[in-house]
Amino acid sequence: MSLEFSERDRESVDRDLRDADEEVRRLAVERLEVFPADQGIARLVDCLADPSWRVRKAAVGRVVARPESDQVTRALIAALADGDNPGRRNAAVEALVQCGVRSVASLLEATHSPDEDVRKLVVDALAGIGHAGSRERLLEMLADPDANVRASSADALGVVGGPDVPRALLAVVTTGGEDQLVRFSAIRALVALDAPVRADELGSILDDSVLGPAALALMGSAGDDDRAVEVLLKALGSASRSSREAAMRSLVGIVARAEPEFESEIVGGIRGTAQSHPKIVENALDHLEVADLPTRLVLIQFLGLVGAEAAAVPVLVAGRDEALWQVALETLVALGEPAEAIIDANWSELDAASRRDGCVLFGRTRGARGASRLLAALDDPSAETRTAAARSIGQRRLEAGLAPLIQRLIETARDDDFESEEELAAVVEALTSLARPAAGDDPISQQAIEGLSSSLEGASEEVRLAIATVIGQIGRPQDCETVAFLLRDPSARVRRAAVEALAQLEPGAETEALRLALADESALVRIAAARALGASRRDSVVDDLAQLALDEDSQVRAAAVSSIVRRFVCSDDAHCRGVALGVIDSALEDEAPVALSAIEALSAAGGPESARAEGVLARPEIELVREAIRCIAAHADPSGLEPLLALIAHRDWSVRAEAIQALAERRVVRAVPSILRRLETEQDDFVREITLAALKRLEGGVA
Repeated sequence: MSLEFSERDRESVDRDLRDADEEVRRLAVERLEVFPADQGIARLVDCLADPSWRVRKAAVGRVVARPESDQVTRALIAALADGDNPGRRNAAVEALVQCGVRSVASLLEATHSPDEDVRKLVVDALAGIGHAGSRERLLEMLADPDANVRASSADALGVVGGPDVPRALLAVVTTGGEDQLVRFSAIRALVALDAPVRADELGSILDDSVLGPAALALMGSAGDDDRAVEVLLKALGSASRSSREAAMRSLVGIVARAEPEFESEIVGGIRGTAQSHPKIVENALDHLEVADLPTRLVLIQFLGLVGAEAAAVPVLVAGRDEALWQVALETLVALGEPAEAIIDANWSELDAASRRDGCVLFGRTRGARGASRLLAALDDPSAETRTAAARSIGQRRLEAGLAPLIQRLIETARDDDFESEEELAAVVEALTSLARPAAGDDPISQQAIEGLSSSLEGASEEVRLAIATVIGQIGRPQDCETVAFLLRDPSARVRRAAVEALAQLEPGAETEALRLALADESALVRIAAARALGASRRDSVVDDLAQLALDEDSQVRAAAVSSIVRRFVCSDDAHCRGVALGVIDSALEDEAPVALSAIEALSAAGGPESARAEGVLARPEIELVREAIRCIAAHADPSGLEPLLALIAHRDWSVRAEAIQALAERRVVRAVPSILRRLETEQDDFVREITLAALKRLEGGVA
């Protein structure tokens, strides 16, 4: 809806649109949004010619947002004829593309314009939209009198696609009298469509000095075409880089699609050609460092097919680009031990990033050179390299890495910066991998645990904490004695980690040791004990948890309540269930953190007991009330939703919104009169929006 403006208002906007300050002009463009169509659209299209890109951008946004689609598209198409202002024409194309499907009909009509420049720009807009409804007309325009229009039409068909498009484009490519620009655009479109084109279909175009290299890229989807492979292998030795790299791209594509027996034959042909023409690999390596991203990707894949050992370091360095790393890694892994040996031999010449990536690679390979380098890299000056080395040692479960990792653990634990924290986590992860039994009586696992346990005496707090963490992540019942020792540690952090370790042990292994933590002087340790008891499979812990729910520290009580509710509120054991319900009732009257813990646990457990959350709806803590509403709405039966009706008029806006939304989600139609009454007096805009949406949802609801 447009607002009424006086002549003075219009003059003010027009004056600002002519102001020398681009920001003033941009703000004037924003004000045009509320002008009526006959005044606003024309001004917005005029602004597409503004010298400032910020003003043009604002004009594009505002004109696209206009609801008068037909008027907008007609005005924009008319602007395409402005040959004196390329900026305006480009902005008009951008706006038409953003208009999307609603502009397609008008654009198709405009393809009949007598102005070839307009026809080309219209085709460009149709390409940007990419709607299938433009396909037939674009196919017709491959015969347009103007070569530029035909070329743009071919490019557009590469976006739109369709069953008849590849054949039509191939006909353009192989038409000898056609303009080279048009044929090149048709080739580019076929590549974009990944259309399979066999070598025999291309004929003499492969010998064309200009189009031949581009045509080589068409055969990458050809499948088992012996003639295509023959042509591409020959092109690998071409003096033209574009021909060589187009052939590489297609050969990579053919190999990826080939059946296994055909694949090995093609790869053999590629390697034989590369051996006969050493310059193929040399040129690929020379260009790898400076080529654009898509070409570098192809070069890495091709070098992998060749099995070029000399490519190991260049590919590793290229992999520093995140977009290339995965392909580079796979290529180097496929090269195997030769790649390991070459990278290891050149290790001192690599920068920190490449050494880090080399350690990641050696975690995937299995050669002795890589293993030795990983062990040495634990002393690398770069923390990133040491971190990667530790992870890879764990990944390979290198037994020889056990002692160096423990030493690294001791040294890293002395520092407290971010890099040290990450390295420490990697060392702990690696030690965990070594200590976790792979199968049966694993000697590496036993040695790891023994090595860690022997390092406890005289170790720093951080080291003891890390050892407790490793043992906890392994979860071996035979380590209970070590964990019990850690439960008597002077550090509360270590004792807490020991309690968390007990939770991972086999059922029953923690029986006596865990009870020591229930009376620990540190609340953090008692909280960990509450969580560990909640993870236990034994029903007998219910009484321990109930006792912990009376702890003097509210956070401990909250943890105990959460564990007992989640574990026992739906128990089949009458005693366990009775204890849990008693704890819930007490918790709901406790301090806010404890009550909140009870409600969250009730909500997670589900079942009819969630109705007990009704008891906190009258409490003053708003967060508690909202959580109770969510709990009741999620689990209560229809009759249990009745208490929420009173909250429609709650003093707090967020509670009103939560209650109304919950009633709407549960389709409580009987709430409609109360919601309507609230709507009459509701002052909060957000709650009004929620209320209107709820009323709409409740139309035709059942409850």
